[in-house]
Amino acid sequence: MEDHARFRLMCPGPINVSRRVSEAMISSEIGHRESEFSALLKNIKKNCLSLMKLDPEEYSMVVITGSGSAANEAVLCSALQPQDHILSLVTGEFGRRLSEISAIYNPNTEALVQDWATPLDLANVEQKLKNGHFDWVTMVHHETSTGELQPVKAVGALCRKYGVKLFVDAVSSFMVDPLDLADCNVTFMSTSSGKGIGMGPGLSLVVGRISEFEKLSTYPVRNYYLSLARHYSFFINKLQTPNTPGITLFIALNEALNIIAEEGVENRLRFQAQKARYFRDGLKSLGFALLQPDHVLSNAVSSVILPASMSFATLRDRLRERGFIVYGGKGPLADKIFQVSTMGAVNCDDIQDLLDALADATQMNIHSVA
Repeated sequence: MEDHARFRLMCPGPINVSRRVSEAMISSEIGHRESEFSALLKNIKKNCLSLMKLDPEEYSMVVITGSGSAANEAVLCSALQPQDHILSLVTGEFGRRLSEISAIYNPNTEALVQDWATPLDLANVEQKLKNGHFDWVTMVHHETSTGELQPVKAVGALCRKYGVKLFVDAVSSFMVDPLDLADCNVTFMSTSSGKGIGMGPGLSLVVGRISEFEKLSTYPVRNYYLSLARHYSFFINKLQTPNTPGITLFIALNEALNIIAEEGVENRLRFQAQKARYFRDGLKSLGFALLQPDHVLSNAVSSVILPASMSFATLRDRLRERGFIVYGGKGPLADKIFQVSTMGAVNCDDIQDLLDALADATQMNIHSVA
């Protein structure tokens, strides 16, 4: 077993982080009940809302020590109530998880399930909302299991039309693909640290309308650690977290947001698109095919059809020998695709190295796609 081996993480998360972020994480030691941590939280909120171009008089946020699933569960157990009727849009593995978590807390959860890697049937969604008297819609922006973006803006417009609130899981699309919460009529959004933000895993964020955050204190508490009401109350009233946070991760998050602010969000998104395009052009030159290339794909992850003569386990091992980590498909796509992420501290040289490794692993010829 490799001892402290450094891999190039070309999987949908975790990602490689920049030296600046990793150094920030070990740059200082502070107490979480001290003024230094409160100042850190204040800056994280300011940066995050500014990067998202959200009015701080209308939107707020909290940071939770836990993965993206922690943020999702916090919303689903706190903002959505047992008497609410919820339409959960399931277009892949992570939509399914949202629906399953919702059903644990909210018995009136109805999953609208589609085959994976098929465009969302908006007419069906509208028919449900028109006839079903729903209070909430839940959906994933980037369905990581397929690599496809879902039409949040169109769903948000339907929610506005029928007076329904919208919760969006943007765990793997935040700061990779454009998402305007106000324009898309999003009530709450979740994301995590270890993907497009550009740092390690371990933190999750919930961003939402202040009016909805303020309602949380009137609802019964159904999960102590993940009570969104407790997190919001501590954040707003004390600039603190209710439980001991991952302090070094908060320091790294602050630095990662500072870097995005310096780059500019538009430049960050443009670079993510450039890297995805570079990789996909290289795949094409090698003879690989993308899963549903004509669909609306995220810049975060490329789902690539496995060569018929090769299992994912074989490909994984061969790439691992070259220092690359990629993931296989889930559910009905298991051993049919492999997934490559171009998020994080990788550039086109790293991507070219991966393309070279893929060519060797599959005994294909490669030409640079400069």
